Amino acid sequence: MDKYYLGIFGARGPNPAAALLKNNKLIALAEEERFIRIKNAPSYLPINSIKYCLKQAKIKLSKVKAIGFAWKCPQYKKNVVKKNKDEPRNDNKISNYYNEIYNKKLSLDFDDVIIKENLKFLLKKIGENFDDKKLKFLEHHKCHAASAFYCSGFKKASILIMDGSGEDICTSFWKGNQNKLEKLEEFKLPHSLGGFYSSFTEFLGFKSDSEEGKLMGLAPYGSYSKDLQKKINKVLSIDYNSEKYSINSKYRFHGKRSQNIKFTDNFCKIFGNPRLKNEKLTKYHRDLAFNVQFKLEEVSLFLAKKLIKKTKIKNLCIAGGVGMNCKMNGQLSLMKEVDNIFIQPASSDNGTSLGAAQIVAVNDGVKNFNSLSHAYYGPEFNNKEILKAIKETKLKYEFKKNISTFAAKEIFSGKIIGWFQGRAEFGARSLGGRSILANPLIKNMKNKINLEVKHRENWRPFCPSILSDDFKKFFDTKDKCEFMILAKKIKKEFRNKLSSVVHRDGSARPQCVYKETNNRYYSLLKEFKRKSGYPILLNTSFNIQGEPIVNSPIEAIRCFSGTGIDTLIIGNYVLSK
Repeated sequence: MDKYYLGIFGARGPNPAAALLKNNKLIALAEEERFIRIKNAPSYLPINSIKYCLKQAKIKLSKVKAIGFAWKCPQYKKNVVKKNKDEPRNDNKISNYYNEIYNKKLSLDFDDVIIKENLKFLLKKIGENFDDKKLKFLEHHKCHAASAFYCSGFKKASILIMDGSGEDICTSFWKGNQNKLEKLEEFKLPHSLGGFYSSFTEFLGFKSDSEEGKLMGLAPYGSYSKDLQKKINKVLSIDYNSEKYSINSKYRFHGKRSQNIKFTDNFCKIFGNPRLKNEKLTKYHRDLAFNVQFKLEEVSLFLAKKLIKKTKIKNLCIAGGVGMNCKMNGQLSLMKEVDNIFIQPASSDNGTSLGAAQIVAVNDGVKNFNSLSHAYYGPEFNNKEILKAIKETKLKYEFKKNISTFAAKEIFSGKIIGWFQGRAEFGARSLGGRSILANPLIKNMKNKINLEVKHRENWRPFCPSILSDDFKKFFDTKDKCEFMILAKKIKKEFRNKLSSVVHRDGSARPQCVYKETNNRYYSLLKEFKRKSGYPILLNTSFNIQGEPIVNSPIEAIRCFSGTGIDTLIIGNYVLSK
């Protein structure tokens, strides 16, 4: 008899999601932002995601054997919500630049009773009866660790979790062995690497909790500075004798959610005035980004080395929000101590829903999870559903039988296309399910898409999707790169030719595309190779800045209509401008 296990995360910060296992197999995973159309959906419970997962499995919630919630609410209530005596709330007022934002009082309620009551009320609205006896509150970092290890395919692994915080833990070491997870060490608040990076993200005029990627993308435009490293060391330092790192709370607030991800006036005394949102980026800003990224990599390499020394296992798994830093991941993969690496593609809190489902399944005796070979576990729409949506818009359309051949021709000619095919991928990267695609051989294509489609800064990079058959021709690496989560140096002879998908430092975040996991996208790359000689496409997420990736046909049509996308290819239907 089949058993179902549901994992959820929500209410606490961004990226609420739900995942459903059927025995030991993942059958659905979706993020709440895609349904409610609010980027990151902060502080929401994933009700629509749960509804989708149950619909995909064709079951009612009553059929689910156990439910895992990826936050230890009772522990959080007991250990974290108390005032931290070291927290500099009174002696260091927040910079005047941000008083208006930071003085807003946010609800600190993250009570297990409240969570249960809210779930019961909201699930009833969608016709589901919720038995709260099935709900287990789980340690957040353990859920991260499970989502990485059980998806890695490794029998044994060293597992490094780094994020803003999970309950009061910011960084943790784990050892994975078969179905067992063992915690080895932890670093608690205020020593948050996610918080460190977010503080500088906000200082540079970007949004914390959603635009850390901008700091990472800006970093290669700067240079190493001994002076800046000396200043950054005051905030984040490594003690090699005690084998610890620490963050000085004199420079950033921590603890309660309303006091998280902020810098103090002492921080501003070191680094100057924060950059305002529309202020021009200067050499100082670029250099600061470079040196913050450099420091994060230094600490993460130190931690990984220490962890592997403890476990003596050279398979490394990474998860937690800091694991979304592709450049850092690339450096970790190059360590001599690391033989194999797996980074959970949903390293942020969305992935903890999967880890929570896996933990309650293991507790019920389930073993041997499949390794994660793709991320296509979201909603899918057939041609009939797509046609219905198109007809409602009264736009002209065509039906194409061989959609890959047509798409390759459009892209080769210089058209920017919206590509909406099959099941949606989970995580922050579009992987050929909900993508905007273009010809990477056209020199100004990066600037064109940033300006006309994505409406974002012109220095932001795009990623290459590459046929698995030809991957080694362009990248000299042993690592699998299915998820655009590992930055790798592209071979020098291709950097100029493929400049639209190569970042300033010669790196790219490649997606290796396999026929077995996405046959239609694989066929498109094959057709483009026949026309151009190159098995590579420029691939970026099907959305504009500040919005979630499109989730339904009508959302794809809206994005197509309101941007510089030339052609929308959705199922077997084509809309053109």
